[in-house]
Amino acid sequence: YYAYTEGLHQSSDQKALLALQEENKNLLHSLEQTREEVQQLGEVMGQLRATEDRLRAHHEMEPLAIEPLAADGELGGVGGVEDLSEEIVSLPPQKHLMMRGMSVRIDYLKRMVNLQAESFEEIERKFEETNVQYLPTILPVPAQQTWRSSPFGWRIDPFTGRRAFHRGVDFAGRKGTPIYATADGFVSYAGKDKYLGNTIIVAHRKKERDEQGQPYARQGGYQTEYGHLDRIMVVQGEQIKRGQQIGTMGNSGRSTGPHLHYAVRLRDQQLSKHRGYHNPEDFIFDNSGDYMWAASE
Repeated sequence: YYAYTEGLHQSSDQKALLALQEENKNLLHSLEQTREEVQQLGEVMGQLRATEDRLRAHHEMEPLAIEPLAADGELGGVGGVEDLSEEIVSLPPQKHLMMRGMSVRIDYLKRMVNLQAESFEEIERKFEETNVQYLPTILPVPAQQTWRSSPFGWRIDPFTGRRAFHRGVDFAGRKGTPIYATADGFVSYAGKDKYLGNTIIVAHRKKERDEQGQPYARQGGYQTEYGHLDRIMVVQGEQIKRGQQIGTMGNSGRSTGPHLHYAVRLRDQQLSKHRGYHNPEDFIFDNSGDYMWAASE
């Protein structure tokens, strides 16, 4: 009887041991999977950090200060062994150390996520602040000396008598009326055009320098075009500011009288509808009100 009961106990203990070994095996497998996932998450966060660093450098912002994680996974002020469950603490020493390191790294990654979320919000605010200066939001002509003589969109071409799409807005006035840049940027072209006569094109973005120190312009962004000028008062490559006089109204090129042909183009959309040209009136924000549009309706 005693031998029989002892055999039962041994069999029961053996089953419990096998079950515990299987459970431990599954736990270790889950632990290894978690370790790989944490490692992948760390790599993704590293890529985000690199992108963030480039964006902050582009906007001339100080780099974000993030306390680095030590090689042994230690970082002050985050969770440690006391945060682990009894099941984890009871693991073999090597696996226990691995789990403890993962716990610290997960807490570290959580902190990085929060910090980088705040950083990207800061970058977004900086982007909005710095790029407003490159939006063409003012009138290119004096309000009280001009009127709109032809709107943006489909019209009858005065020279061909055919229906044609007008890619800008025409402002009529006296010859010599000042013409202003409508946003910060640099002159990408200043010269003659077959149809627009004396023409200025302004690229509304920062002119940067490459690794050799040579100036270059980033692709994309807005540009404005000023045609039929009498005088051109800027040169190609010149940096200009919003409201700066760049020329005077004239009658050069294919024109029926003194006026300014003013166009706004988004270079990123040059292959889209109307080759990226937009209605300039959609951008103009002027305190003088709708004097011009009402007068010419």
